[in-house]
Amino acid sequence: MPKKVLAMMLLVLMALAAFWLWPKAETAVVVVDKPQLEAIAEPRAKVDAQTAAPVQMDQYQQEELQQSFSLLSQAYAAELTYPSYSRPLSAADHQLLNPNHFDTVALPLEAGASASLVLPKYRFSYPEAVVFKLVMAGLSPQNVKAELREQQSGKVLAQADLTASVDAAEWAHQFDAIESWDGAMELVVVFEAEGKTQQLQTGLDYSYPVATITGIGSSSSRGADLVIPVNLDVKKAGMYRLRANLFTESKQPLAVLTAEGKLTEGSATLDLKAFKQVLQHQGGPYWLGTFVLELRSAMPGESNRYGDSKEPGFVVEAINFGQLSDEPFVVSDEEKQRLQFLQQLAGGK
Repeated sequence: MPKKVLAMMLLVLMALAAFWLWPKAETAVVVVDKPQLEAIAEPRAKVDAQTAAPVQMDQYQQEELQQSFSLLSQAYAAELTYPSYSRPLSAADHQLLNPNHFDTVALPLEAGASASLVLPKYRFSYPEAVVFKLVMAGLSPQNVKAELREQQSGKVLAQADLTASVDAAEWAHQFDAIESWDGAMELVVVFEAEGKTQQLQTGLDYSYPVATITGIGSSSSRGADLVIPVNLDVKKAGMYRLRANLFTESKQPLAVLTAEGKLTEGSATLDLKAFKQVLQHQGGPYWLGTFVLELRSAMPGESNRYGDSKEPGFVVEAINFGQLSDEPFVVSDEEKQRLQFLQQLAGGK
């Protein structure tokens, strides 16, 4: 069997595994309010004649597929060592340590020249200005213009002619915020070079904060967990998810913590919990930061909205490490079933 076919089969099976592993709480059912054409019945003999024969794999291909599922089951088993609300964090977890990282948009040009669109981050909150710059290498553009647009409607929110820096290598600018800005946006930079019009475009997210982290309360022990109350000022009620990173006092990463809860407008609290094993025998004090505060969408098709924090991080007071119990994390029946399913696939059953 060609490797391409095998790869496609592997993707299908991995998709089935992902479907099984996807948390039920995240599943949304979309009802399409559109009339559907009625199915036309076909003779049974014709249906049977069109049924495709099952694809056969040789022993090598079966072993290769089982090995892939074996790796997947091992990775999932390792995750079950810790509760989902408290996962270990290391310096290698770039995406978790930098959740608002912006990937530079680069455009290669003729004769080795290039143009890059650089932003300090992907997500902005009111009243922050949208700061960006065009960086050129090997070329001097003319008539550099920029526009900020609503992604869905294409409406132009701001526009400007950009001027070069002293060394003529950068064209920096900022669009000052307007209170009504809220949602997905597009930043478009257009310039002329060597008689051609070039364009760079990128997406970004701008939001009026739906809630603000105002501080943290006194930490405490609860079984095997260090509990950190996070205080919020909620401007829009709904289901919130808070993610934050816990570091040692010297800013070495320890854990990524997650909490969810339905909050009403006004003062509210979400409890972040750090499982004892992720603390690596560090009794504190700790540093809590890298917040991502998210208001989950209330219906399919509606975008999530975001909050902000009054400070980039907060000091979590030290605790008596011995107060945390040594009880292990208990895996749920649903998680056990998922692991057994993957192990069965890995065993070719």
